[in-house]
Amino acid sequence: MVELPKNEEELKALIDSAVNSKVEELNAKHNNDMAGLRKSYEDKIKKTQDQANMSAEEKAKQLAEEEKAKLNDELAELRSFKKKTTLEAKLEKEGLPKYFSNDNRLLSAEDGDLDKVLKVVKEEYNGSLPKGNQHSTIVQTYNGQGTQGGAKDQKEVAYEKAGESLKDLFND
Repeated sequence: MVELPKNEEELKALIDSAVNSKVEELNAKHNNDMAGLRKSYEDKIKKTQDQANMSAEEKAKQLAEEEKAKLNDELAELRSFKKKTTLEAKLEKEGLPKYFSNDNRLLSAEDGDLDKVLKVVKEEYNGSLPKGNQHSTIVQTYNGQGTQGGAKDQKEVAYEKAGESLKDLFND
């Protein structure tokens, strides 16, 4: 348990010690930040000096390497785009869903093997589809009384004959 100060001098001493510890902490943080900045600037200065000391031939070589790296990155990006678009076109032609454009087998297939792999994927996809009709193809017909038409049972036939005979009796 911390003992509370009993007089003003103890209070001032406690406050001063808290302030001093916080000031030291902030100074240490500031010194570390400044050391990091100095190091980064020293690295930049050294790089600039190294470039200044390079011959024109070395500078040209370095620029050519950087340009080559940029072109290689762009070429790789364009090739992947081309492969993806041709893959999507082939999927559409085969009648497969577009989500197969993310299938690793198709993405990693060489250009010559793409058709073979696409055929395998299509066979697997068609094998996973349900076979036959999913809905009944029988058309239901209803007569005017709201009951299903078609074959009548004996009871219905008897009722119809009785109704016809009563009709004939009353009409005569």
